[in-house]
Amino acid sequence: MLFDPAITQALRDLLPWAGEFFKFITAIGGELVYIGIILIGYWTIKKREAILAAVILTAAILSNYWLKYMIANPRPDSSLWLEGVDTTNYSTPSGHAQYSATFYGWFALKIRTGWMYALSLILTLLIGVSRVYLGVHYLGDVLLGWAIGLVMVFLLYRFQEQISALIARTGIETASALFLVVGLVMMAVSTLLPPPPGTNFGDVGGFTMGLAVAIPLERRYVSFTVEAPDGKRWKLALRVVIGMLLIMTLLIGLEPLLPSSDLWLRAVRYFLVTLTGIFVWPLIFKIVGL
Repeated sequence: MLFDPAITQALRDLLPWAGEFFKFITAIGGELVYIGIILIGYWTIKKREAILAAVILTAAILSNYWLKYMIANPRPDSSLWLEGVDTTNYSTPSGHAQYSATFYGWFALKIRTGWMYALSLILTLLIGVSRVYLGVHYLGDVLLGWAIGLVMVFLLYRFQEQISALIARTGIETASALFLVVGLVMMAVSTLLPPPPGTNFGDVGGFTMGLAVAIPLERRYVSFTVEAPDGKRWKLALRVVIGMLLIMTLLIGLEPLLPSSDLWLRAVRYFLVTLTGIFVWPLIFKIVGL
């Protein structure tokens, strides 16, 4: 029943007007939106919390990728997909559902306000439902994704002090080196295994390795603060606007040279984008006084 495509048709019959709405919702449930939120938080709110959110997002993406590969459940037939929607790789569990439950669940537990609980719940529910409405996932995919995401965020929240203490004992450089090794190993394994059609591990691999290199570099050579320079908050706004334009320019502009079709070249592109967001842009805005 939970893997019955008839549920998608029932949703569309119930909400025949909602196609464009759910396309928008599914777009804001993608990894790039989460990375944008992380960078804005890193540049202007709390560096440590933003980096922790980045690590949690990486863990969610990594686990979802390998779970999909191990379960290897095909997506609903493409004839069920809403017009204008396209997707790749396996179906179970839903990445959008798992990422939203993990990412927004984490912020709900950290911020602990009524509005954040409500926002996290609404976004997580809508993002999951959008995947069923668009016809690219079964309801069972979404429910499993939500369950895995909630279990993951609970465990990470429950043991965050122990994890922080372990990193403190290990040292940020050693922890970053281990993170780099994880990224390289996962990339190598992903290359060796026969992937499902359309699967490309390069983005998460590049993001993981970019974090591993950029975090210790920023700590040693930049160490910027998130407070507004001279108390001028407009400088923080400018920091975000220019920074996001820079990141999107690199992400799109480097595509011809480092195309997504090649796993390692895509990894290099995401590595450079992450290095820029975490290290290069903070170095620049500290120098120019933003």
